[in-house]
Amino acid sequence: EQLTGPENCLSMNRRGYCFLSASEQGVEAFEHFAETASSFGAGPVRQHRSSIETYCASPSRGIKGPKLSGFDLVYGSKLIREIFPFVTERAKVMLHARRCGWLDAQGLGQVMLSRAKERSAQIIHGAVIGFEMSEGNVTHVHVSQSSGKDTVLECDAFINAAGAWMPSVNAILTPAAPLPLVNELHAKVILNDTRGVIPQDTAPFMVWRDRVSLPWDDDTREGLAEMDDTAEGGIINSASWLQPQPGGQHLRPAGNGRVLLLWEHLHRHIKLPMNPSIPVEGTLDMYPELCIAGLQEMVPGLAQYAGQLDRGTTVDGGYYANSPDGR
Repeated sequence: EQLTGPENCLSMNRRGYCFLSASEQGVEAFEHFAETASSFGAGPVRQHRSSIETYCASPSRGIKGPKLSGFDLVYGSKLIREIFPFVTERAKVMLHARRCGWLDAQGLGQVMLSRAKERSAQIIHGAVIGFEMSEGNVTHVHVSQSSGKDTVLECDAFINAAGAWMPSVNAILTPAAPLPLVNELHAKVILNDTRGVIPQDTAPFMVWRDRVSLPWDDDTREGLAEMDDTAEGGIINSASWLQPQPGGQHLRPAGNGRVLLLWEHLHRHIKLPMNPSIPVEGTLDMYPELCIAGLQEMVPGLAQYAGQLDRGTTVDGGYYANSPDGR
């Protein structure tokens, strides 16, 4: 919040994270989560059962507001759709976590880099190729620079902040003690929302909780069963798409008529190498269609794009480095 400043140079918002469910189990789960988080200091829980008179809408931009903390539980599709009319009529409950949102991540990186340079930080482009140790502490880091020149940096401490490449760097530093990290593909569909299904100025980050059966016709089901190549070592596990899928599919507006669509579970079966590639490779060709199929359970209007995605819709992404406790 300090970095974005009063001008909000990072386009930071507090639209919140909205979790939706059409099941009684979802109602119970959301109530339990909100009350538990509140007991740990996450803010008050406000319940809206008969009206949304006391519900505070998030501003399109900015992060300030007296009620943009804690949680709002909204019950019944009528009230939910008064707030977000594009949501399915099947929704029984919405949990709106208020102290959430998103920002310009690249802008944040640039601001942090600028602040570091103001404090005499130097930027070296290259790769870590070795270390020198003394009494268990890193004293020198060997770097192969992009220019082809090797250099040795003296240091009091070394921070391994290589993201998906942390295990690779750690293998150089302490090969006998590997980090317990597993990389997960984080692919996002960038939908060119030409039909304006998702409002750019009001929609929050939205997540569907419940399991979903994808709407395949008989011919498509037959084709998906035949397309599966996992028995031959491939990554197309299309036979599994015929079964009910776990929830967790989510979306948010991304500006300029674009919407980000994600469903991480679809790529979790893919084993990644220690040094994964950038740009991301090996995503499922049908990933955009699968996201559309799953998310239309929450936003029926997305069904307009089934089989109609144009070249303006692309797939991008990166990686999550997960520890055993999921952090």
